[in-house]
Amino acid sequence: MIIIVGAGAHGLSLAYHLKKKGIKDVLIIEMKRVGYGSSSRNASRYRYHFYSEENIDYALKAIPYLISQSKELFLNSVTYKTGYLWILRSEEQISIFKKLDSLWKSKNIGGRFINCKEFDYLSVEGVCYYAPQDGAFHHDYILYSYYISVKDSYKIVFDKVSEIVIGSGKVKGIKTESGKFFESEKVVLTTGAWSGELLQKINIQPYIEPERKEIFITEPIKYFIKPLIIDKDIYFSQTLKGEIIGGTETKTERGFLPFTISIKEMSKFLQGLKQLVKNVSGLGILRGWSGYYEMTPDNSHIMGYGEEWPEDLYIDAGYSGHGMMFAPYSGKLMADLIADNKKDPAFSIFTPDRFAKNKLLKENLVI
Repeated sequence: MIIIVGAGAHGLSLAYHLKKKGIKDVLIIEMKRVGYGSSSRNASRYRYHFYSEENIDYALKAIPYLISQSKELFLNSVTYKTGYLWILRSEEQISIFKKLDSLWKSKNIGGRFINCKEFDYLSVEGVCYYAPQDGAFHHDYILYSYYISVKDSYKIVFDKVSEIVIGSGKVKGIKTESGKFFESEKVVLTTGAWSGELLQKINIQPYIEPERKEIFITEPIKYFIKPLIIDKDIYFSQTLKGEIIGGTETKTERGFLPFTISIKEMSKFLQGLKQLVKNVSGLGILRGWSGYYEMTPDNSHIMGYGEEWPEDLYIDAGYSGHGMMFAPYSGKLMADLIADNKKDPAFSIFTPDRFAKNKLLKENLVI
């Protein structure tokens, strides 16, 4: 029996890829509902352009796989290129992006420095960096494609895991808050921001903390903002329907803050839009939501298992704001590891052991 804890994009992607391999004995345990965590609370964008070479190399494999999945899955995830546009406000930012541009060009994903006025709907002047390779997709259609594919093959239990049961250095199963025990040969944590809680209970340093983010969507207007635009305090793009979607870059205390949105952040978002984009005064907010980034010390994910971990305990979490775009590929790699003991080189890079060994990645481009 393989138990997958968490029915978000990473858990369901793993289940989908295990099913493709013919694995039959799988149980999925979810505390609330399918996609309750970050999988249904994101802005649905993908990118190749990261700060660390390790995350760039991962994206160079993960994004083409994401695009290929949009053709394979039951629902059309509406994957398309939009580009990312960074507004560079200082000489220091320009200098950083010049170094990044050299790295990105060496990976064949170079963009270009442009005058921001080339995007004539922007009010800002100065230097921008445009990366045309990046894009958008619809997260729900990927998430529910995986769910539709596995729901009749694997049992899904809606209950909260209270404890991972360990015996003689090996996983024995899990207990839930309702008092049930499920025996298992392997347990996989795809529990996002909640992963740290479960690891801490078995005396494993969690290295994952939740950080709440808020996203807002305006009423629809004519479609004209194609790229995701990133400024120092705000990011936004436009859906094909015409809604402007985005959020603010406001540091908040870490922890499980309520899933609420604030008037303060909504006002900051609308004010930022008004300052950057022409002719959007008076635009109203249609809806908003909040969710957690699952942050690690180096803003990069954790995959596989630790050298000192109980045998047959695995994790796929800690994506620090870029988890949805990586979910299809990560699920594939995790299925290869768990079903076939095939260990991709990525597991050595994104190992949970890197923190204790002080081998942190340098990922400074969190959006």
